[in-house]
Amino acid sequence: MSADGSRSEGRKRVLILTYYWPPAGGPGVQRFLKFARYLRAFGWEPVVITPENGSYPNLDPSLEADVPEGMEIIRTATLEPFAVYNRLTGKKGKEVSVAMTGYKDNNSPVQRLAKWVRANAFIPDARVGWKRYAVAAARKRINAGDRLGRIDAVITTGPPHSTHLSGLALRRKPVGGRPLPWLADLRDPWTTVYYNAFFPRTARTKRVDRALENAVLREADQTVVISPGMEREFAGRAKALKVIVNGFDEEDLYTGERGPSEHFRLCYVGNMKPNQQLPELWKAAAQCCAEDEAFARDFRLHFTGSLDGSVAALIAEAGLGEHLITDGFVQHTEATKRMALAPMLLFPIPEAPDNDRILTGKIFEYLAAGNRMLSIGPTQGDAARLLAEAGKPPMLDYSDRAGMVRALRQGHADWLAGDKRPLQDPSGDYLSFSRRALTGQLASVLDQLIQN
Repeated sequence: MSADGSRSEGRKRVLILTYYWPPAGGPGVQRFLKFARYLRAFGWEPVVITPENGSYPNLDPSLEADVPEGMEIIRTATLEPFAVYNRLTGKKGKEVSVAMTGYKDNNSPVQRLAKWVRANAFIPDARVGWKRYAVAAARKRINAGDRLGRIDAVITTGPPHSTHLSGLALRRKPVGGRPLPWLADLRDPWTTVYYNAFFPRTARTKRVDRALENAVLREADQTVVISPGMEREFAGRAKALKVIVNGFDEEDLYTGERGPSEHFRLCYVGNMKPNQQLPELWKAAAQCCAEDEAFARDFRLHFTGSLDGSVAALIAEAGLGEHLITDGFVQHTEATKRMALAPMLLFPIPEAPDNDRILTGKIFEYLAAGNRMLSIGPTQGDAARLLAEAGKPPMLDYSDRAGMVRALRQGHADWLAGDKRPLQDPSGDYLSFSRRALTGQLASVLDQLIQN
């Protein structure tokens, strides 16, 4: 690699098809933006194909700074139904909701029809209209290998899992008759992803979706997933499986002063979804306020990101309205700063089938922030095991109100004893979860693919 990080003619090239790319914001962008940032250090040059003007819940132009200088980015057209869907459901523009927040609020006959069409006319998802543009751009770029540099491997990443159908098309009709090694990266489950339960999907839709999922798993040379639980889900169906978890970028961590906080804030940084309602936690916080005047004076419940209306209603019902602070979406650097400055971080796993397999990207940035965590979810799941390995307080069950009360009271006492500064846990060795180290794992998989 040259000293300035510019393109080297001898470097291997990987074509990455990803729907989410800056200026899109949110967690869906982070994984392959960070992989692309560090791939050059491991001998691979990323070439990205992405929509020119996709439908994104949030925009974060600051993430453009993470795009490697001189990296080839091919932007395409896309065809999507979100503008029409939003008009039918009483919204404007083509923006989409975050993590299904607010989904249950629309119940008119026209809105129900719109949801049915979205659920059953677009399989596996409503971004499947990007496929033909992505495939055409990929074929054109692969054909231009003699002029622009040969492509050695292809990666598709989802959600949206319709992106993997582009990889399937390239596999079944390869350019020049030469199938390229193909890696399918799944950041979330496919047919079993939690938000499918919110859609009125027919039995036929589910069968077709399952068949597409099986085809991708069967024909991709390598499937990469983000948790041991997902590895167990796909075992026996995928040609080859590898776990590469999400992580944190050391360059994103806040390193400034962590001064005192005016209030003892239980902070959630991210999108609070309709299956993260946590009624026992809100009752536990209300109990602490009722039984301890000092706690009631100091306590705040602070959300940064999208807060689903059903969650907000339960918080108000518990009598915590005056303790609630809500902020909207913030840029990623501000989000990691808020994690670092939080007196206590709230980490809930969604209540959904097979949620013991969920290992979100948030947990790694929370660990890197080094602050005390209040974690709620399946006590024997992948996330619970990771917390135990990291020496963090144990995951509490959704029904364990007494445990939540104890955690909140102890957190408040520690905050007071620490001059109202963030509740620092002893720092752990989390470098194996750094984005650079994880990119090394991805590069190793790619090296093996092109050698086979």
